[in-house]
Amino acid sequence: MIITKVEAIPFHLPFDPSLHLKFAYRTSSGADHVLIRVFTDEGYIGIAEAPARPEIYGETQGSIMAIIDKYLGPFIGGKNPFELEDIHSQLDRIPHNYCAKAAIDIALHDIIAKFLNVPVHQLLGGKSRDSIPLSWMVGINSTAKMVEECRRFWEMGIRAFKIKAGLDFAGDLEKFKAIRQELGTDALLYIDANQGYKSTKKAVRFIRQLEESGLAWVEEPFPVENKRDRLEASRAISVPMMGDESCMTPTSVAQELALGALGIVLVKIARTGFYKTKKIIYLCQEAGIPCMIGSQGDSSIGAAASAHVAVAFRNILFPAEVSYHLRMQGDLLKSPLSICGGELVVPEGPGLGVEIDEDALKSYGRIEK
Repeated sequence: MIITKVEAIPFHLPFDPSLHLKFAYRTSSGADHVLIRVFTDEGYIGIAEAPARPEIYGETQGSIMAIIDKYLGPFIGGKNPFELEDIHSQLDRIPHNYCAKAAIDIALHDIIAKFLNVPVHQLLGGKSRDSIPLSWMVGINSTAKMVEECRRFWEMGIRAFKIKAGLDFAGDLEKFKAIRQELGTDALLYIDANQGYKSTKKAVRFIRQLEESGLAWVEEPFPVENKRDRLEASRAISVPMMGDESCMTPTSVAQELALGALGIVLVKIARTGFYKTKKIIYLCQEAGIPCMIGSQGDSSIGAAASAHVAVAFRNILFPAEVSYHLRMQGDLLKSPLSICGGELVVPEGPGLGVEIDEDALKSYGRIEK
């Protein structure tokens, strides 16, 4: 079996207007991503999703399509999908472009698992459970609207909430306390500052105030390059610090583990694929650091891929952030992912276990303006 073609198709899925997502550095009203399809001479087709994140990775829809059409696709043409070491040595001839390369890797694993007639999680280590508890990401908004949003998804059965922060200490504290009061002590609450805090002393003081209201952990409070601030703050607070943007590759994870500031590593399959995700998780296992499955704003395609990882490794201990697709109005899958009691049911068909709805792809296919 050899790879014959790699296809990159842009698509846009709008958000529910009540669920537009504001971060410390931008506001998102929809998903402008790229569907990746890898074709083989034996008729097997692998699919994946490449999110465009120019502010984080420097990748846009246009750049993802161009790098795949001009470089990554031709690099792997004529190769056997099983020969992942050789394929990744070719992909890594091009630096960066994390989501484009990860999507190709995910699609290749989809092909391999389809050829073997097994779900992808069987390639990763086997399934430890049938479904995964979800975490919901709450964007920056007024206190009342953030509380209302949390209540909405609490009633769906979700019990973990990532609260976006990083703009204003006083405002962030008020919102966190209001959400805690609304949901009670059974809710798992953590904040993500998206590198928004510049003062270590103020950030530490703020985090200690949140600890009094049951903060579970804090994600990426400082700019990635501020390693000293990260280490100093981690020693001054009593909750773990979770790495995201500081943990984008196996190499950066190894460096962060050596630094000793992080207590949790957030793994995003959309930027590391299955191949490099396994390396990151194994590094963390050896260091005794648990992992959490994050979302790169994935639609249900990416959520399915992430779900297979979430059930396959013993040191993934927390609810998974694979609920992002619930804010989207539209779906590219023939059959929507199943959610029951706040948990995502892992697809059980061969490969990723999902199929593209070609009519939906025609409807939502477009490039960002």
